[in-house]
Amino acid sequence: MEIVTDGNIRPQQATPRLGFFQRRRARKRFRELAGADRLIDPGEWQKAFESRNPLIAKRLFQLVDTDGTGFIDEAEYLTFVAHLLDRHSGNRYRLVFAIYDLDDNGELDESEIRKILQSSLDEQSLKIDEEELKELARAFLRYFRRATKRTVNCEAFMAGIKQYKKFDVLFSQFVNLWLPQGKRRRGKTQLKAGLRTHVKTFLSENSQGSFWVAVYLAVNVYLFAHAYLKYAALGAAPAVMFARGFGACLNLNVALILLPVARAMWTRIRHFGFGRLFPLDSMTEFHRGIGWFIVGFSLFHILAHSFNYWNTGVHPATLLTNPAFVTGVAASSILLLMLWGYANKSGRQRERFSGTHLSYGAFIVIILLHGRHFWMWLPVPALLFVLDGMFRYFFRTQKVKVLALQALSDGVTLVRFARPAGFNFYPGDYLSFNLPVISRWEWHPFTISASPEAEHFEVHVRNSGDWSGALHNLSRKRELDIASLKAKIDGPYGAPTSNIYRSPVAVMIAGGIGVTPFASALESLVMRRQQGRNRKDASQQTVYFHWLNRSQRSYEWFQSLLQQAEKMLGDKFRLHIHLTSFSHNLTNIAMQIAAEEFHAKHQRDPFTSLHAVTNPGRPNWPEIFAGLAQQHPGMPVDVYYCGPQALAAELHRHCRNFGFYFHEEKFG
Repeated sequence: MEIVTDGNIRPQQATPRLGFFQRRRARKRFRELAGADRLIDPGEWQKAFESRNPLIAKRLFQLVDTDGTGFIDEAEYLTFVAHLLDRHSGNRYRLVFAIYDLDDNGELDESEIRKILQSSLDEQSLKIDEEELKELARAFLRYFRRATKRTVNCEAFMAGIKQYKKFDVLFSQFVNLWLPQGKRRRGKTQLKAGLRTHVKTFLSENSQGSFWVAVYLAVNVYLFAHAYLKYAALGAAPAVMFARGFGACLNLNVALILLPVARAMWTRIRHFGFGRLFPLDSMTEFHRGIGWFIVGFSLFHILAHSFNYWNTGVHPATLLTNPAFVTGVAASSILLLMLWGYANKSGRQRERFSGTHLSYGAFIVIILLHGRHFWMWLPVPALLFVLDGMFRYFFRTQKVKVLALQALSDGVTLVRFARPAGFNFYPGDYLSFNLPVISRWEWHPFTISASPEAEHFEVHVRNSGDWSGALHNLSRKRELDIASLKAKIDGPYGAPTSNIYRSPVAVMIAGGIGVTPFASALESLVMRRQQGRNRKDASQQTVYFHWLNRSQRSYEWFQSLLQQAEKMLGDKFRLHIHLTSFSHNLTNIAMQIAAEEFHAKHQRDPFTSLHAVTNPGRPNWPEIFAGLAQQHPGMPVDVYYCGPQALAAELHRHCRNFGFYFHEEKFG
């Protein structure tokens, strides 16, 4: 069969054939789409596209429905999939041409291409003015060198599209709609970096954490063994020996959990040389890990005592008069309350987590009454925690004036504060702030998105809960008196991006609102360049910035800053914009060709007005990292990331593979 340019699919002797497994997957996909009647109607076809614009769906339906019945049967569907997978006959190129050739006259003109591009714009909720759209259509036609000034025929289209390097990648994404990929066996990952570099990176990333984890586990093992053997020597029952062993571990951990959250102390240490001895970027994980050990030790401590009570036949009424039992039940109840709050910590329920977490103070007081030796472990961690809290209260917590409260696109709110005297921070630092007009007690952490050199500072808050929703709603009120608006801040505190100035090659990767720490770093670089006071090594630093967004409007948050960075930092700054919402319905091929040709002529992107071209879909990280390894052989490459956790795991895996250092932005 072959696709011809008059809008039909006609039979031929040389029909592409599907392999056994391809045919089986294609038939399975057909049954998913067709349902019980084994026929795909236009509505089911449109649904498969997951498209808001019906133009391309209708057009393709007409091409696949060769008998013109208004339904696609299994034979027609299998033939269509066979053409999609046929890489040799040129049918996939003819298919794209036939879809774009809306009037079936064998030529593409500016009017047709404008409709195709408008369909792509509608699909991604992209907006450009009419003149820009016309210029994009002309840019598409210019790509095909053999085209006339106004039209391109099938021959010229095929000659040009074969040379387009991104065609196979973009087309394969479309194929996946109709023939989902089968399960692939994952082979062993080949090290892209040399073994020496790989080992060096692994040790550098994990040495501090591994050392302190080993010390932590060794101390717990020693405490358990010491208590166990002590009570064994006294002739205690095995259950009592286990209970005392786990109790000894609890004494240490209930006190130790205070240290990782001494934010001011760790922030000060971060910028001293000896700060590298500590896993400063993993303090949240240490705090969380100790918390789970407390839960585990408590559970085994309770089980061991319960078994001992049951084995010795202690009457339940007797336990109610036992202070150790009563305080143990009280402590366990508070622990369960905190666990419940932790399970509800995400999204709109984060406020519940914050409230229940404060009950840890009562937990410590009860453990003091419950455990005979806990007072020996508590003083040092408690003293450091209290001193840290006092320092934060007197020197880091202060009232500030709100200069601006502005609702931005995609549910983001800009909050700009007057900068008080002595408020110094590094790029990427974060703070917590409280807005009494919304809630007197709630504090929420956000990255500072302004540079340390700016006269003010600001944060960008995405609407993701009750508090942030109330903030966004407040920003939209016309009668709001900004002059009377006051806030309380607690900070600043250090984060991984705070050390970005130390990286000779810095790769910043942001997902959505995760751009804020990098906005601060970029603005700092720009302002230092403008003021002629860069660090001595700043001129040698190369910065790569990848920003992933689902919406074009999100780039408006920092469009001006990115334009300044492109202008001021020159070839030392490489910007990559990724619009992940780009549709895979084949209009994206026309849009990408048009956008690249537009950029070649005007030296700017039609969607963001930046110099960097917008890339459709998700980045190919192995390819990107391989390019970085090639461009900077033997140099340390630091990858800084802030965004969704799922992408963090993928990036960390690729960093290990290429011998790069991975730093993930997290709030402590």
